[in-house]
Amino acid sequence: MYDLCVVGAGMIGSSAARHATVTSGLSTCLIGPSEPKGKRSAQNFEIYGSYFDEGRITRCLDKDFVWSSLAQESIKRYRDIERQSGITFYHEVGNLMIGGKTYLSKTDDVASRNAIPTEFIDNTSLQHRFPYLRFTNNTHGSFEKQNAGHINPRKIVQAQKVIAAEQGCTIIDDVVNHVTRIVQSDGTYAMQVKTEEGRTVLCKKVLLATGAFTTFKNLMPYMKPEQKLSPISVSLLEVDTSSLETLRDMPCVIYYGSANADWEIPSSQMRENEVSFYLLPPIKYPDGRYYIKLGLFNAVTATMTSLGDVKQWFDNGDTKYAEKVTKFTESLFKGVNFNSWYRDSCVITETPTERPYIDMLHAQLGVAIGGNGYAAKSSDEIGRLAADMINGQWNSKLPRELFKLRTLSKYDESTFTSLLGKL
Repeated sequence: MYDLCVVGAGMIGSSAARHATVTSGLSTCLIGPSEPKGKRSAQNFEIYGSYFDEGRITRCLDKDFVWSSLAQESIKRYRDIERQSGITFYHEVGNLMIGGKTYLSKTDDVASRNAIPTEFIDNTSLQHRFPYLRFTNNTHGSFEKQNAGHINPRKIVQAQKVIAAEQGCTIIDDVVNHVTRIVQSDGTYAMQVKTEEGRTVLCKKVLLATGAFTTFKNLMPYMKPEQKLSPISVSLLEVDTSSLETLRDMPCVIYYGSANADWEIPSSQMRENEVSFYLLPPIKYPDGRYYIKLGLFNAVTATMTSLGDVKQWFDNGDTKYAEKVTKFTESLFKGVNFNSWYRDSCVITETPTERPYIDMLHAQLGVAIGGNGYAAKSSDEIGRLAADMINGQWNSKLPRELFKLRTLSKYDESTFTSLLGKL
C-alpha cells in the first residue's frame, strides 16, 4: 500500500509527486497517461494535458497578488529543477505587459507589493525598442526582464517526473477511472484507485490533480466542484527563417488595451474597442520550425459539460476561427515574414474564486485543480502546497482559506459513513 497516490501526471501532479517524495519521505505513486505519439495513437485518446505544447508564458508580474506570489515561488526553483533533472525548460527572455493606465495600475500595485523589478516603457519607447510590433498611441508598457519569459511545459513535466522517480516515486502510465474510500478487514479506511487497464492501487491518501477532466471519471464520489470549462483557440504561426534575426530579442507579450486600426481583429473578440491577448516569441517546435503563438482572451464563449465536448474540442477545435486569429497575429507585426500556420486547442478550468482549489475533501482525499489559465507558470508551487497539505502541513504566506474548494453538492464524513453502512 502506498502512502500517497497522485492522480493526474500533468504539470501540477508531477510537481506534487516530486515534492511529496523529497519533503516527506512518503511512498508515492503518480498515475496519468503520457501524451499520445502520432495521430493514430491519439484516435482513442480521451484525457488531454495542458502541457501538450512547447511554450507557456512565465512571469511574476500579475494583476492579482496571489497568482503573482505563486509564480514567484515557482520561478525561483526552475533552475534547481533543471540542474537536478538535466532537462532545460526555462527561457528567461522577459515579459512585456502592455495596456492602458487602468490595467497597468493594478500590475504596478502588485509589483510594488511583491518587490518585482520592472521597467516602465512609454509609448514612444515601445515603438523604438520593439519596431516589429504595431502598437496604439495611448498604451505604455511594464517590462519584467528577470524571472520572466517562457517555459516548455512538456519538458518541465518530464523534469518533474525524472526527479520524482529518482526519489522513489512509482510512475504508472494509465488513466484512473475510479477513486473510492473503502473499509479494510481491520476496520480502517483506505483509498482504492482503479485504472482503465485494470490496475487496482491501494493507498492511504489520494491527491487529484486532474484539471479539466476531474468530473468526467468517478474520482470525487458524491461531490462536484464548482467550476466552468472554457475552450480557448490558439494560433501558431510559422516565422520564416529570414525574420528570425529580427525577432531575436522578442519577449513574451500580454496585452490589455485599445485596438489598433491596423489590427485584423475577429468581430466576436471586440469589447468596446478593447482587446486582450497573449503572444509568445518564436519557439522551436518538434518539426524543427519556429512558431509564434497567440491566444485571444475571452474569444470563445461556449462552455463544456461532458467528456465528449472536451475531446471534440481538442481533436477538432474551430479551424475557421483559428484562421481569423492567425490573420490577427500577422497584423500585429511589421516587416516580419510568415509561412504556414496551424491551430491548437486548450480548455481552461475556471473557478468562481479565480484561484486554484488546493483543499481536502476528507482526511484521505485532496485536490489541486482549477488553473484558471494561470497555473502553468505556478505549477511547481501549487504542487508543493498540495503535497504539504495532504501531509497535514501548510507552509506559505498565503492563507489556506484562499484555495478552499467550492462544490455544487455537499459531502461530509457522516454521509460517507452512512453510505458504507448500506453496502
